[in-house]
Amino acid sequence: MGQFNNEIWFIGAEMAPLVKAGGLGDVMGSLPGVLLKAGINVRVVIPYYKNIIPQNLIEIKESYPAGKVNFGEIPFEFGIKTGITNRGIPLILIEQNHFFNREEVYGPHGGIYGYKDNLWRFAMLAHGAAYAMRIFGVPLIIHTHDWSGGFVPAVIKQTFGDKKVRLAAAGILNAKLSKHISADGLRPAVIFTIHNLGYQGVYGIDDFYDIGIDFRYNSSSAYEHFGTLNSLKGGMLLSDFVTTVSPTYANEVTTPVFGFGLNGELKNLYNDGKLKGILNGIDLDYWNPKTDNLIPHNLNLQENNYKPKDYKEWKEFKLKNKKALFSEVSLPLKIGRNGKPLPLLGIVSRFTEEKGIDIFLDSLFNWDNFPFQVIILGSGKDYIEGKALYLSEIHRDKVYSHTGKYDEALSHKIYAASDIFVMPSKFEPCGLSQMIAMRYGGVIAAGDTGGLHDTVSDIMDTNTGKPSGIFIKHLDANGVSWALNELYNIYMSNNDEIWGNLVINSANKHFGWDNSAKIYENLYYNIIK
Repeated sequence: MGQFNNEIWFIGAEMAPLVKAGGLGDVMGSLPGVLLKAGINVRVVIPYYKNIIPQNLIEIKESYPAGKVNFGEIPFEFGIKTGITNRGIPLILIEQNHFFNREEVYGPHGGIYGYKDNLWRFAMLAHGAAYAMRIFGVPLIIHTHDWSGGFVPAVIKQTFGDKKVRLAAAGILNAKLSKHISADGLRPAVIFTIHNLGYQGVYGIDDFYDIGIDFRYNSSSAYEHFGTLNSLKGGMLLSDFVTTVSPTYANEVTTPVFGFGLNGELKNLYNDGKLKGILNGIDLDYWNPKTDNLIPHNLNLQENNYKPKDYKEWKEFKLKNKKALFSEVSLPLKIGRNGKPLPLLGIVSRFTEEKGIDIFLDSLFNWDNFPFQVIILGSGKDYIEGKALYLSEIHRDKVYSHTGKYDEALSHKIYAASDIFVMPSKFEPCGLSQMIAMRYGGVIAAGDTGGLHDTVSDIMDTNTGKPSGIFIKHLDANGVSWALNELYNIYMSNNDEIWGNLVINSANKHFGWDNSAKIYENLYYNIIK
């Protein structure tokens, strides 16, 4: 089987900025880079999609022998490419044109309508990653993600064996191995991260026999779940440790409301000390209002720990970017009472019921002459996209909606221009948008759940100290209207100090990866002791 190398391999379906469908892409694109800077040896394994953005790669090499896997009685060959991102992160790309040469990662409309063969596509990712280990050496640790990475633990075990490698040496992940360790009979340790339990990769149980995975994993202790094949369930049960993307979400998934039928298994993992919530972070260099080259006006401040006096610069920053964005999308700048521009509500989201965007739109439809301007970016359910487009049609002077396809440059401009960023989520495992919006001085209106609870400080909670937004107490149209009206009254008051403090509090919340990366680093060491 070869030798172990002192590496961590991240295996997943997406990696920003090469290819991105959601928050998983952001994590796969940022956490490995932070670990790399800390001296940890990492590689990232993703499919070689048609729409990988070539300018974000320094090089691609493809001088490796092809692999093969049988899905049922049908053999599929696949290729191995290697590359380096423009941020210096080593890549392994699994090339299989039948499965991966497509425009989207999961399917149309941001994956809301998944490709019918996604089961085989992401089984191919697992088999391709295991084959790559024969070429480049076996990593000590595999960190795989979500249902699309759920077949990795089974393929690793059937390829290398059930016995996990153990090493006591501290610093082994950022130093050369003192001796060659044979991978014969030993497998890498496997960590599995759940980014969203609502997507589990559920298929017919008969499909199990067509993805090249040993029959022994068709059991209730692996992928079988009430007569179905459940990739996420098997992925988490066959891994050595499971993480979620925020501490609050780790508690929520053990309950029937948020557990989506897997709360029993997750409760057992939690009780066994094998489940932990680790808050995601954002790339503070990429999301930086002072240097962001995708926004027309940068913030003219040097320090990072902002003071109330700095609100003058933040106010100017918001107004300039708002005017530029309105000019781009042909919205007039509307003035409210006291001569102030109406507050701009920003939305950057997938359009699903869990995100509450349908409720937000209903709130505005029900509000007589709502006192906001609104810019919406997102894709997903057809009826929610239709609602957004209809709202912009009947309120052309107040609302602009961009639906159907994600636009990275537009998202930056929305974050920079928005006074209030709205996330009325019914559940939100972590959420990165609120972290980005606060980085750009946005005040948050959000559901009180998951990572939103862990990152937003509520103005209604006198114990928070430095509020940065408001929690929507009741997630319906009236509840959204109440929260937005509370923020509107503060924004439009004659006293800029209160709103200014909210902006400064938001901007001072720096959700980088440093703390969470250290938690992961400790977890990596502990998992191979």
